[in-house]
Amino acid sequence: MKLRIRYRPRLSYRFQKFFKLSKEFRVLAPVTKRTVEVAKAFGLGIDEEKVFTIFKDFEIEVNPGDIVYVTGESGGGKTTLLYMLVDEMSRHKEFQPIITDKNIKIRKNELVVHSVGRTFQEALEILNYVGLNDAFIFLRRYEELSDGQKYRYKLAKALSKGAKTLVFDEFCATLDRETAKIVAYLLQKICRKRGITLIVATTHEDLIEDVNPNILVRKGLGPEVEVTYFKPKPRECTILRNVVIEEGSIRDFRSLEFWHYKGGFRGWRSKIYRARIGGKIVGVVLYVYPHMYLRARFNALPHLKEILENSRREYLDYINGCFRRLARIIVHPKYRGVGLAVRIVRETMPLLNVPYIECVAVMPRYNPFLSHAGMIQIEVEPSKTLKHIYMSLEKMGFNLDMIQSRKYNLRILKTMKKPVLKRLQKIILKMYSPKFKRDAKLIEKVASGDIEAMAEALKRTPIPTTYHIWKNPLFRDYPDPIN
Repeated sequence: MKLRIRYRPRLSYRFQKFFKLSKEFRVLAPVTKRTVEVAKAFGLGIDEEKVFTIFKDFEIEVNPGDIVYVTGESGGGKTTLLYMLVDEMSRHKEFQPIITDKNIKIRKNELVVHSVGRTFQEALEILNYVGLNDAFIFLRRYEELSDGQKYRYKLAKALSKGAKTLVFDEFCATLDRETAKIVAYLLQKICRKRGITLIVATTHEDLIEDVNPNILVRKGLGPEVEVTYFKPKPRECTILRNVVIEEGSIRDFRSLEFWHYKGGFRGWRSKIYRARIGGKIVGVVLYVYPHMYLRARFNALPHLKEILENSRREYLDYINGCFRRLARIIVHPKYRGVGLAVRIVRETMPLLNVPYIECVAVMPRYNPFLSHAGMIQIEVEPSKTLKHIYMSLEKMGFNLDMIQSRKYNLRILKTMKKPVLKRLQKIILKMYSPKFKRDAKLIEKVASGDIEAMAEALKRTPIPTTYHIWKNPLFRDYPDPIN
């Protein structure tokens, strides 16, 4: 192994690691009837020691943060090369600590969302980058995952260990090839974002584009090794090349609504668009008619207040004619994280042919896909009433991060004294505005003091949302949103 320091313009000094590796096996076969027959057939000396060279004086340059893709025929020595390289790299602090797929420990009963990342936000990011980005999976234990999900969870655990180098042999071998491409794309993306050196080995060459390596190593049988160096640029996942976005139907929406955290939708539909790969629906977006009054909208477009002050009828006609609301964007869990949601939103918003598209949602607090699609986020503080409700609930012992759990609410309610329950009852009745018959029945039960109903009503406490708006550039005469 040779270590050199070179000067690179505009990058100051940077360590470059040149590793020189050799590996061979020596075998002296015992003299038996069959080994003698082999020697006769192939002209070999029966008492001579045989030397099998895997690679000899093989040199490779690896820099911290590089992505290395090792591929080749089965039995060619990819694994041997991989771990000899790891052994050399482990002597240099720029690559330490090194995590391999062999030294990741997982307890079978650990909860997915609890055991990855230092914070909930980091957990979501890591799980998203390995293709485990579904709320139903977040709440499962490791033993409840499928084999493919267990492999991706293993990648998530490796990412959360704080390693500077990640090494995976038989990379994505247990995944179907479509999922493998998505996971390969996402993993290289987060490794580049964090400056992590990533080394993978696989017999498959169909992941090369999505791994987008700095170094490609092709290992043949015997001493044959070919190394190619690249200067990779960001590129989209190859899966997106096959996506078709077109107008859809309520049937398309129903086919995916199970995967939305809120489920179904009630309201006046405007348009539905779908994304498909072949005959499979992989994403859907639902646009509806807008809410009439939104504080965030007034903040973004002050001219609306003037219209409302002049004429309520004119205001309502203006809102119905100029706005559409993005009510649901659903991407099948398998295809999340590769930019499909961004692409669906970006390509379909202009098709509505209105000046403004808006969205009120919770998820963009954790995943900025609406901003990436071109929408502007408008900062809006919760109302004074809602702030007071949050403060009161916290004083009563509720953790607002947990209040969406009915079981959690019920556990807190059972510890409360009657005067506190009475105050809570008044808060619930004040903040709850029933829209449907089933909601009215729930409120009747709350008014009667039913703590089961109170737990359910608290579960529906309004969550702080984000407001995003997009202006269609074709409507130049309309005011631009301001933040």
